[in-house]
Amino acid sequence: MQVPVIIQPRGQNLYSAEPLGKSELRVEAESEAEALRMLTRSLRKWLASAKLIQLDIPMESEGNPWLETSGRSADDPDFQDYVAEIEGAQLVIYAE
Repeated sequence: MQVPVIIQPRGQNLYSAEPLGKSELRVEAESEAEALRMLTRSLRKWLASAKLIQLDIPMESEGNPWLETSGRSADDPDFQDYVAEIEGAQLVIYAE
């Protein structure tokens, strides 16, 4: 099983590691390797006490609920200007 993990330095000789979406399983250690070892142990223990299932959610209505708003801007006189503004926008990436 593969689990996406976020590992970050938290200070001098301190690293945190947490599985994506499960912040309550976060661990801290003096090295990345130790943090990953501790997280692996925590994940094994947590998974041993749980089941992974697929849940089927019945839909209350027929059709695709994402399409209910499709076309809602067709009569908006400013929509084409909005699209042009988006197309002309520049992507800005901030780096630390």
